[in-house]
Amino acid sequence: MSEEIRRLTKEDISYYKKMQTGLDDDYMLWAFHRIIGGPNHLFGLFVSDELVALSGFTIFKDHYAMLGRLRTDQRHRKNGYGTQIVRYSLEQALSHPDVKWIGANTEQYNKASQAVLKKVGLPPVTLLYAAQTDSLDSLIIDESTRWKEVTEKAKKTDWIRRTYLDPSFNKKVFPLEAYYPFPVSEELFEGSLDDWHFYENADKSRYIILWEEFKGTNYLHVVYPWSDFMEQSGLFRTIQEKLKMAQQKDRETVIWWDLSEAEAALLPTDHPFDLPSPWILHGLSKEALLSDDISESFERANTLIQNVEKELQDLEKILEKETETLEALEDQLNEHTSKE
Repeated sequence: MSEEIRRLTKEDISYYKKMQTGLDDDYMLWAFHRIIGGPNHLFGLFVSDELVALSGFTIFKDHYAMLGRLRTDQRHRKNGYGTQIVRYSLEQALSHPDVKWIGANTEQYNKASQAVLKKVGLPPVTLLYAAQTDSLDSLIIDESTRWKEVTEKAKKTDWIRRTYLDPSFNKKVFPLEAYYPFPVSEELFEGSLDDWHFYENADKSRYIILWEEFKGTNYLHVVYPWSDFMEQSGLFRTIQEKLKMAQQKDRETVIWWDLSEAEAALLPTDHPFDLPSPWILHGLSKEALLSDDISESFERANTLIQNVEKELQDLEKILEKETETLEALEDQLNEHTSKE
């Protein structure tokens, strides 16, 4: 029974259609041709010319690799194929010279995927709720004016540096896209500030970032760096006005706002958000992953050396006993010969 792992091509959709993934609505069936090229890398594990597992990764901002799209055929589970293909994807991501961080996202209930990520060395980083709603009207309780938009790139950059890029700032993860938060870095914000709308309050002590993105649904992405959103006059009004403008173009537009577990708990009991199962971000820097590999290699080598040394010591003891036995037999033989 032969095994092979290789990068998938558009022709491999025929193999994928034969897999029994157990998913009722699998977006990969119609998106397969889009997730095998460009920044997307998809790999398949074949056993005797049958596709039994696949996974891959996507490169963001040239420096971040997000693993995902793990699928295992139900008929071949509990054979370690999921771990094998994810480990291969991780190794391929590590081989990219510009990649500095590698991670993955799993829903909180997906214990199987979390177990696989633990096996390949990707620990959990944070848990986020994707809060969604089509209206914030119920949270607007005053007649405060909307926040003022900041259009100068220098001011936008200054806000980012005073918050996310400040080592003392408590938020270390930034939601670059729906479903894709990443640890903050200079590279994460490059090329995006011009596309994002920044708004600041009257005393310029707080700001928000808003932008639209399409992920099957049109989202108005909301990023607020602090946890005091319920105390900020005019914040919800500003977001709601921008939402209504987006809904004039696409009436199905909803807000996407990543909230930590503590932030979700601050919402009033009658809040308008849908809070589906939270997602857990896993990941490590490339440097840490490589150093872990080296540490594990040294540990395995030391264990092997210790095992060999123990075997040699045991062998020496056996030889000593055999020598003693032979010497005793020789003495007995000599004694018997002398008597004759």
